[in-house]
Amino acid sequence: MSGRGVLLGSHIPRSRLQRIPGIALVTLLASACSGAPKAPPCTDCTPWSPAPIPRPSAPSASASASTSAAAVSESPPALYTIEQLLKIRRSNAPRALDDKEFVYLYDAPGTGQVYRGGAETKQLTSYPDRVSSLRVAPGGKTVVFLKDQGGDENDQLYRLDLGGGEPVTLTSAPKVKHTLPSFDPAAKRIAYTSNARNGKDMDLYVVGWGGGQALDAPKPLVELTGSFSVTDFQGDRLLVTEARSNVDQDVWVVDAKTKAKKLLTKHTGDERYEGARLSRDGKVVYVLTDAGREFMSLVAIDVATAKRTDVLVEDHDLAGLAMPRWGAAAKKGDPEDVALIGVNVDGVEHLAVLTLDKARKVQKRVDPKLSGVIHTMDLAPSGKVAFVSVEGSTHPTEVYRLDLATGDSTRVTESDHAGVDESKLIDAKLAQFTTFDGRKISYFTWAPEGATHMPAVVELHGGPEAQAQPWFSGVRQYLALAGYMVVAPNVRGSLGYGKSFAHLDDKDKREDSVRDLAELGKTLSLRPDVDPKRIALYGGSYGGYMVLAGLTLYPDLWAAGVDVVGIANFKTFLEQTAPYRRALREAEYGSLDKDAALLDKISPIHKVDKIKAPLMVIHGTNDPRVPVGEAKQIASALEKRGVPVQLMVFEDEGHGISKLKNRLKAYPAVVTFLDTFVKKHAPAAK
Repeated sequence: MSGRGVLLGSHIPRSRLQRIPGIALVTLLASACSGAPKAPPCTDCTPWSPAPIPRPSAPSASASASTSAAAVSESPPALYTIEQLLKIRRSNAPRALDDKEFVYLYDAPGTGQVYRGGAETKQLTSYPDRVSSLRVAPGGKTVVFLKDQGGDENDQLYRLDLGGGEPVTLTSAPKVKHTLPSFDPAAKRIAYTSNARNGKDMDLYVVGWGGGQALDAPKPLVELTGSFSVTDFQGDRLLVTEARSNVDQDVWVVDAKTKAKKLLTKHTGDERYEGARLSRDGKVVYVLTDAGREFMSLVAIDVATAKRTDVLVEDHDLAGLAMPRWGAAAKKGDPEDVALIGVNVDGVEHLAVLTLDKARKVQKRVDPKLSGVIHTMDLAPSGKVAFVSVEGSTHPTEVYRLDLATGDSTRVTESDHAGVDESKLIDAKLAQFTTFDGRKISYFTWAPEGATHMPAVVELHGGPEAQAQPWFSGVRQYLALAGYMVVAPNVRGSLGYGKSFAHLDDKDKREDSVRDLAELGKTLSLRPDVDPKRIALYGGSYGGYMVLAGLTLYPDLWAAGVDVVGIANFKTFLEQTAPYRRALREAEYGSLDKDAALLDKISPIHKVDKIKAPLMVIHGTNDPRVPVGEAKQIASALEKRGVPVQLMVFEDEGHGISKLKNRLKAYPAVVTFLDTFVKKHAPAAK
């Protein structure tokens, strides 16, 4: 499904992320609003020791007592503690074994681990770090999964025998990244990509699966230049997707015997190609693409001729494509192919089951009632059942069994929800505002009914090619239940609103998205239920950049900011991001060689003197995407200028916070920070 960057107050496996959307605390540079010990040495900024954060002064006697005192007292006590909401567990990433049994990831131990579901629930792995993703071998007897160390995203390959025994470590190369393998139909080989050769380029590997032995420095089948991943393996035919950016990909067919490569999607400009799968007969590739149109659609591409056939085209993005991994050709009366897709309408995804004929046309369509924010869809080998993980604004992620013929669904996991009654949580509402150039920008809100003069927190998604959606977040829910309005906008550059909209913030147009953010701030200021002097920014990854950009470009609009793994300096970010990611990010932001002046212009670090509001910064030492130096340099610069700043660094964390023990430190600290600098300030009279 679509990516969402870093999810604030949520734990979603990286398969959902571009992220997000595991950690153990090693260095806590500042605890919530209590000063801080000295920071460790910093190689890319001046070493510093954060000063204690000053408390805001109490409202003066001349302040409007009838307005300020009443508005503060009207904030209800939270129904649940932030810790209780953070302890809500989630079941995600299901993979079908057959029509009734499945494996999935469940974070009950504090990080996502492999469990078996169906007739009984059984934990199959136990690591301090999360399992990133998994796939079931044909036949349903073994599983391959990925796991990194401390959030460094250098995933290693593991094999798990479902008949019993401990997982087998297949690769032990801590500086090497591996992608999730695909199996051949006989489960004798796996195909994956890895940057083992030079740390940068993701080469293609095909190795045996049967023995369960560690892989001894395998040689690439094909050396490649750039970022590649395997999406299907049928006979000796491999589908390999090349990514040049988040909005520009290609699909290649590679012969595992001859090593011959064929490009199926030759194009100029940016075109997205996602979820490529071979048809049951192997003659066409089904793939989601926005080639030649505004929205992602399902097309079939003939492998021999590259001729395209439209399968499903809608006025919304199709998000996610799942098909069975057939073990045999279709028999008389069987469907030629079955596909399960999501249709993204204003951030909510609706499922559609498509029965396809040999002409690659939709023979039958079923629209299940199950909808929400969909993470993983996996079809059983029979093609009759799917397992789907889905969540909603007030419903944490769970796994559902979907009957593809009828569209009926049944929840098949019962995650621990820490005693929280979902019916008492606050649902999202969708709204729009008109921005500076007349475009409509949508945003979600979570707020207690009937409140006035509320403090507000604007939550900014990552990507930038991602989308704010009404997923469940313990932080969102706590803030709304405690009297805040939480606002999640989709400014220009977001996905889900067409190709043209997604490109409106490219390179020299980067700060137009920040201007959208300012227009949102002005819109909120005019609402009777929001206090214009108590609006804060909160974002992760690219959303962290948006926080810093908002505070520098429009400093008078915001009361505070929370920056989680955000970009402060585009030059140092690109110089220090993992080598396999640099080209992907330069395609979006600009090249170090060609666009140095632009990168300086849009970097908040060069406008840091404009920041007036208190800032909280959270980062992981092992972040391969946005290096931790981004957090240290912005915090150092603000500390030197006497601006209240708080820095939290987790040494066993990467691009976000996923280990429960660290989430229980970071997010209560965020709440304390927001309460201190936003909620407890005297509201402004209207």
